[in-house]
Amino acid sequence: MRYDKDHMIKLFRKVRQKMLNENKFSKYLLYAIGEIVLVVIGILIALQIGNLNQEKRDRDYEIKMLSEIEKGLRLDLSNLQEHFEAYTTLGNTVDHFTNLTNDHVVFDDSMLPKLWKLNLGRYLQFNRGPYDALKSSGIDRVSNDSIRNHLINFFDYKLLDFQTQIDHTTRRYRSNVDLLLSFREAPFLDKDSNWVINRVPEDILQKPKFVWLLSDIDYRVWSSKIEIEEFTPEIEVLIQRINNEIDK
Repeated sequence: MRYDKDHMIKLFRKVRQKMLNENKFSKYLLYAIGEIVLVVIGILIALQIGNLNQEKRDRDYEIKMLSEIEKGLRLDLSNLQEHFEAYTTLGNTVDHFTNLTNDHVVFDDSMLPKLWKLNLGRYLQFNRGPYDALKSSGIDRVSNDSIRNHLINFFDYKLLDFQTQIDHTTRRYRSNVDLLLSFREAPFLDKDSNWVINRVPEDILQKPKFVWLLSDIDYRVWSSKIEIEEFTPEIEVLIQRINNEIDK
């Protein structure tokens, strides 16, 4: 391309010089205009190529950032599913001890491993890094207005609201743990002079505070699972929309 343009410019110059020598001014003027047009066309083509290259760089960056956001959302989705399963396990443990309480079962040491599973708690943390990086570089770099608005609405509003709700439903976790640990008897020496530590009284299953504890944990499980169930589709929809945009 460059060789052809240079060749044409040299050709115009030779023709121009020949016409000047022959004193054919009108023809020289025509060819001079043609040479100017050629230069202008070359500049326009170069500008168009530059614009296309810039558009490609912008699109490559946009796809890269959307891909990073999508990857983070998939991790969040997996994390939420793990939380949901953990709360299901915790709920089953609560049901187990509730049944024992209703049946007036006497507690024994074989139940200790399952009892301490009532300590289960979860901490939710989301991958905001890719979105925050995109936002700091300019959220308008997402060319699709609908996707851009969806990202803003999700990360700056819906996600914050969900985290607030989860914080509310799990706010009593620490107090639940403290209450459960408070049921342990003080250490003592048995008849063989061995220290007995963390022993749980046989009547723990009938203690009103333990029954209340089971109820409180059960509410924490139920409310947290509800929040997760309602929020999970929000992530799934955003993942799908990002994938559609990337595959365009």
